[in-house]
Amino acid sequence: MNSLRFFTLIISLTLICIPLTGVMAQEITVTQTVVCQEVVDRMPVGSGDVIPAGTKRVFCFTRIDGAQGETEITHNWYYKGTLKASVVLPVRASKWRTWSSKNMLQEWTGEWMVEVLSKDGTPLESIIFFVQ
Repeated sequence: MNSLRFFTLIISLTLICIPLTGVMAQEITVTQTVVCQEVVDRMPVGSGDVIPAGTKRVFCFTRIDGAQGETEITHNWYYKGTLKASVVLPVRASKWRTWSSKNMLQEWTGEWMVEVLSKDGTPLESIIFFVQ
């Protein structure tokens, strides 16, 4: 009887773990994150870690790899540690490019950070830039 219980336990654990390996394989990765002054033909233009003061709009461009089916990411924009915007962006293919933008006020100079989160809120990437 003990060998039957052991066999049942092994089969049960196997059946539980098989779906988990599929979930792990669906984890997305960020292959590129840049801050830029515009996006043209789905490519970042004017990227760098320093954005000129007076720039009206700043973009955060993110390249994703490994998505299985449709999902989403979030760009959280922080100015000097304070959340200024949270933008949910769809991811509709395994390899996907997406971006968000933030309208800037003249007085918002200094350190900024954009944090990229997965659908479940897991941090995937962050980028720091300065408006000067």
